[in-house]
Amino acid sequence: MHRTQIYFEDDLISEIKKAAQQTNLSMSAYIRNVLKKELAKKQAAEQQVDLSAFTGIWQDRDIDQEQLRAKAWK
Repeated sequence: MHRTQIYFEDDLISEIKKAAQQTNLSMSAYIRNVLKKELAKKQAAEQQVDLSAFTGIWQDRDIDQEQLRAKAWK
């Protein structure tokens, strides 16, 4: 683990202290937890695949579910 210093505005540090007390954590532990959650959300959002470019690629084809089943079970 590394030690660092971060400057917070007075109102933000008050909110952090309150939230840390409500969760029975030290301020450092609370800040670490919040940062881990936010970074995990960001990573998950980056991993999502945008499939919007594929929308409608089969719209000009005459394929229905019964045809697909018939071909699949041959």
